[in-house]
Amino acid sequence: MIDELRALAIFAETVKQGSFRAAAQSLQLSPSVVSYQVSGIEKRLGVALLYRSTRRLSLTHEGEKLYQHAQAMLAAAQTGLSEINQNHQQLKGKLTISLPTALIKAPITRYLAQFSKQFPKVTLNVQYKDERSDLICEGIDLAVRAGDMPSSNLKSRRLGEIKRLMVCSSAYFEAKAAPKHIHDLADWNWISLAMLPHSRNVFNERGETLQIRYQSNITVNSIEAMTELCMLGLGVATPPDYLVKGYIEQQKMVQLFPKWQVEDIPLYAVWPNNVPQRGLVKSLLQFLSPLP
Repeated sequence: MIDELRALAIFAETVKQGSFRAAAQSLQLSPSVVSYQVSGIEKRLGVALLYRSTRRLSLTHEGEKLYQHAQAMLAAAQTGLSEINQNHQQLKGKLTISLPTALIKAPITRYLAQFSKQFPKVTLNVQYKDERSDLICEGIDLAVRAGDMPSSNLKSRRLGEIKRLMVCSSAYFEAKAAPKHIHDLADWNWISLAMLPHSRNVFNERGETLQIRYQSNITVNSIEAMTELCMLGLGVATPPDYLVKGYIEQQKMVQLFPKWQVEDIPLYAVWPNNVPQRGLVKSLLQFLSPLP
């Protein structure tokens, strides 16, 4: 059982990092060990968990279910370790955190709530805003940022990614001729997000990748606004899954070409490079990793 738990943890990290090599670097193991552990689980279960290509990995249906259980296992273990640690050292103080407004309903907000409940003597000042904060000038202890990280004097750690779905409103879909191929969506109107280019990279479970260059008559600087305008029937959008899954279940939105996935947006924590090794920032970072 201990070997299987270790293999599950390695499998979860592989999914989180998106490749065997990245998982190996994160876990300080060799890529061959990571691949061996994942293949061992597949052999024991008699199913494929990951589709492999030269460019990336994608989860099978069985892999998605096992990944959810692996995340729950790791979260439970992290909670247990944190509770024991709390008995020895009660955290207290103040943390100022900056996040994009698009993360208000994301899993990270639930994690911040859990952290606050577990450490009530820590005062959290959580600022949701779309402008990137100057951590040093504004006295921000930790910021969460989406997208690729430019080089800077700040320290950073990848927390996870924002998974996106390609959707439009049911009314918009019904008013258009049914698309036969994903390339047909290039002629549909898209709701453009100012921070992203006028194209989308998508991939399927076979590892095939293509780029859709689209037209747009409206650009917004807010993911929530993009989602709302999509709901109002202005065109296609690629919002985070947690903002639209409810609409899809209610049949108010349609997920377009579900076998094709939009590239995830990486999510990073950044903080000043002189924070104490055993301070509040490092405690929060430990609590947030791994982030679903």
